Amino acid sequence: MSTDPPAAASSRRGPYEPGHVGRTVRDFLLPLQKGYLKDEAWTVARLAQLRRGAGKAPEEVPELFGLTGTEKLYTGEKWEWDREHAPTAVHLAVTLYALHQQSQRAHPMNVAGHGLGGAVRALMPPGEIDEPIRRRFVRTAGATSAGVLAYRLRELVLLLRRAGQPLDYVRLADQIERALDPGRRLRVRQEWGRDFHTWRPPKNTDNAPPSDDGGTPATDQDTE
Repeated sequence: MSTDPPAAASSRRGPYEPGHVGRTVRDFLLPLQKGYLKDEAWTVARLAQLRRGAGKAPEEVPELFGLTGTEKLYTGEKWEWDREHAPTAVHLAVTLYALHQQSQRAHPMNVAGHGLGGAVRALMPPGEIDEPIRRRFVRTAGATSAGVLAYRLRELVLLLRRAGQPLDYVRLADQIERALDPGRRLRVRQEWGRDFHTWRPPKNTDNAPPSDDGGTPATDQDTE
């Protein structure tokens, strides 16, 4: 079985500047990811705790209050965010990452430039559409509540973990926050769809392992 890291799942479209939600997730995950790849005991234990919340809205797992880095949204003299969905987005992103990184000790699973649409497309054979995976992706994009979106994202993350395919959780966190806002939801769907449709197989995979430095140069109906 090859241990070569997957190439970027999305075409690069210039640097992506994360919002406050994305920066919060980036700063929280950076030491966790580095520690986990070094098999540091505290990070292994923390990711095990966080995995309990994967696929669930924050209110469903109160035992994680204070453990997901959400408090970083409120630092400074003024709160740097004014969106009600920001705490939920941080929670979903970090708990899904914890699930994704589980047992992946060779490479980081939070990697800049791997947008959700491209990462899902990379799971399919080149030039072909895997219909079951496509349907899962469509259902995820159609979710309008935190609970449904969390559950659908968890389904995709399990597929990505099985394939060793990383994801940009910094960008995803910003997208989750906007996807839960009816006024901004369509733009996120456009981004996910664009990444899915523009993904192309890598020309070669003889690259260095993905960086785990937390950088973010990116690309790019409810079924209850």
